Order: sequence, then C-alpha cells, then structure tokens
Amino acid sequence: MNKSAHVTLPLLLLLSSLWVQADIPELTCPESPNCVSSLASGKQNISPLSFHKSDASQIKEKLIATLQNWPNAEILSSNDQIIITVFTTPWLKFKDDLILIIRSNGTVDVRSSSRVGYYDFGTNRRRVELLRAALGDKSSIDAEPE
Repeated sequence: MNKSAHVTLPLLLLLSSLWVQADIPELTCPESPNCVSSLASGKQNISPLSFHKSDASQIKEKLIATLQNWPNAEILSSNDQIIITVFTTPWLKFKDDLILIIRSNGTVDVRSSSRVGYYDFGTNRRRVELLRAALGDKSSIDAEPE
C-alpha cells in the first residue's frame, strides 16, 4: 500500500461514518417540557420501544401498520431505519413530531415533541405510551412525571 492510501483510507472511513450519521435525525429535546425522548435525561426521558425476536423489517412493518391506523397521524417519511410521523390536533391544528429510529438490537429509540408552545400537558408522553401499548410492548410503561 502506498503512502497516500495510508492517509486516504482512514479519512474516507471517517467521512463515511459521518455521512451515515448525518441521515439520522437528532433525538435530543429542548429544555422546554413539551418533548420526550429515549435519549434524553431527567423528566424528558422515556424508555425506548422494545421488540424481542424481531428483525428490523418486521419492526418497521408493525410500526407503520400501527401508525397508519391512528387518527390525525401522517407518516411523512420512512426508510429501513427511520420513521417520521406528524400528528395534528383536531381543533387547533397544532403539530407534533414523532421520530422512531429502529436499532439492530430490537429496540426503537423514540422522540415525540411539540412544534409550538412551552407545555404539552403530557401529550407527547401519552402518545408514546399509547404506541407502546398498541404494539404490545409491556417492557416499560413509564409513568408521567410529577
């Protein structure tokens, strides 16, 4: 291997990992209490969804089938790993975003957040827990924090 390959190959590997990560949406929450995420800490934390003995394609099919049947939900995009859904409240037409990232270990990281407003009055946490119940995931039902 020549000298330029010793420099170029590691650089290409580093850049390729950054390109792959660039396609994954951010799952952190702002400081306002209108968001829950499986990657947040404190009161905004919620357990990821858990699927035992399922591969990513089975998990994706189950998630999409469930979300397609929910009122006021619209799946904006999906690929092998990520599902992005927007929920619109019937009366005031507020929009909340739900991002699901399917992991190879059978878990699904989740973020549900309101686009506007400071408080969500527990709506995003309830949405994730309703999704968890609809999917039959009883591994962790989070209580709403006080």
